[in-house]
Amino acid sequence: MDIKEFGKVLAAEVKDILGADYHIEVSEVVKNNGVIRNALVIRKEGEFVSPTIYLESFFEDFKNGVVLMNVVGEVVKMYHASSVPAAGMEMDFFRDFSEVSGRMYYKLVNYEKNRGSLKDIPYRKVLDLAMVPLCRVDNDIIGSGNITVTNTHLKMWEISEEELWENIKDNAPKLAPVKIRGLADVLQRITGCEDELLTMCGIYVVSNDADCLGAGAVLYPGVLKGLAEDHECDLYIVPSSIHEVLVLPDAGFGIDADNLRSIINEVNTSTVGDEEILSDNLYVYRSDSDRIFIADSEEECLGA
Repeated sequence: MDIKEFGKVLAAEVKDILGADYHIEVSEVVKNNGVIRNALVIRKEGEFVSPTIYLESFFEDFKNGVVLMNVVGEVVKMYHASSVPAAGMEMDFFRDFSEVSGRMYYKLVNYEKNRGSLKDIPYRKVLDLAMVPLCRVDNDIIGSGNITVTNTHLKMWEISEEELWENIKDNAPKLAPVKIRGLADVLQRITGCEDELLTMCGIYVVSNDADCLGAGAVLYPGVLKGLAEDHECDLYIVPSSIHEVLVLPDAGFGIDADNLRSIINEVNTSTVGDEEILSDNLYVYRSDSDRIFIADSEEECLGA
């Protein structure tokens, strides 16, 4: 039994438990970087909220010997946990841009890997990357989530792409403030080890305050300029993931750009999840022009 057949069997069993008022579909969901996930989409008659429950972890449990009906029970439990608060969320506010204008920010993704899904999104291209507009939605029970802003939303709000991005430019640094930490501090916190880590000074981890979808914070006005001024040199930018980047001062440490590119490629292949890969490229920030380039390329990002 493959995951698609497993999904069909699971859908039938879940429907038997939930009843005839429920519509259950097995669907393929395209995630970041074109990664396809298998899911059950469950909707109750008369309701507009349709919780999506991804099947991969349940399929692994089943292959590892968990009884099918136990898996069904966990799916039903997850559905009830996600649908009740979500159904109670008041979404009328989303129709009025004045109500959501303070919730706008963006994430940074790979352009080529997401070209198809970007067609209906008012994104901004930055070198080989794309800035994707998001609206943060908060709920007291389920916490924070994001709605990707589409061209349909712009029509509903009766605003232009330029107005949207002017809002995001002003609002993103306040809604998702930049967080800059030394790499040594991060590793020390993770490993509890202090030996030899302090020698790694000058390497920074740049993200937002939530450490989630924070790679784009490196583009906030003044972030790279400030680091370059502190070290009086240009900077290399290593795309760690969609959540964060590493910034290395080019301060006479003998940094080998080719070696860095090889490390980026190896880490993306072996360590970073497919959905979280940002880029295989290495970037350089030139302090004299306040510009970002792909290393060893003439292509530049106009303004950091």
